[in-house]
Amino acid sequence: MKGQNENLSKDKEHDEEYPKTIKLIPTVERKIVRGEGYSKHGDAWLHPEVDEEGEFESKVRNLVDWLARQDLPEVGNFYADSDMRKLNLVKYFNALFWIKPDCMFIGEAPGVHGCVKTGIPFTSERLIQERRLERHFPGTRFVVEGNKSEASATVIWGAVDRLSKPPVMWNAFPLHPRKKDGSNRTPTSTELEMGLYALSAVMDLFPGVKVISVGKKAEKVCKKIGVQTAGHLIHPSYHAKEFREQFETHFFN
Repeated sequence: MKGQNENLSKDKEHDEEYPKTIKLIPTVERKIVRGEGYSKHGDAWLHPEVDEEGEFESKVRNLVDWLARQDLPEVGNFYADSDMRKLNLVKYFNALFWIKPDCMFIGEAPGVHGCVKTGIPFTSERLIQERRLERHFPGTRFVVEGNKSEASATVIWGAVDRLSKPPVMWNAFPLHPRKKDGSNRTPTSTELEMGLYALSAVMDLFPGVKVISVGKKAEKVCKKIGVQTAGHLIHPSYHAKEFREQFETHFFN
């Protein structure tokens, strides 16, 4: 417990520096210090991909800062409330930059027990505490405060573990539409219009990804806002077996 608290304390120190000193793409810096580079000559850090990295960094900063500034009635903005969750999202996009994902899973909105607590769509505190995401993002450490599990996130990442690289995870509405008691609710048309800006920004970060809707609500939302999808998966909540079967058919048959 002491070691975990020390790690959280260190990460908190980094969180408090966001966004002024955050390094979105630390890999280049590490390799230069080690003298390794990306080629046998160690000079690849001079190549054009560094410009691509800088442009990506700027877009991510703008998106995350924009999300944190949104103030809507009956909507929980967990990015405004926590530098930790903002930093988790930045780290997540950073890791995906190098993976170059082929597809994007898009749901309807963050859940109170999942993304709301982590800042990363379709994840949970438990998955991050168990370092499940590090299977796909080695060297990237995400930080959470608790150990809450979410069934849907567990099922989805169990399936994603079978892929050679993970998809981008996002939601049609990126913040938490909530009822007075704090539970989840369906986002309004106005909220979905706001979410379209963020969705467009994420798709711009990963051009050419194929969108797969997760859940009937997400499927309807994609049609409503004009997002062309390459497939649809049933939501794993209460339908874990069917989700796994559809995932198998879509990706492996």
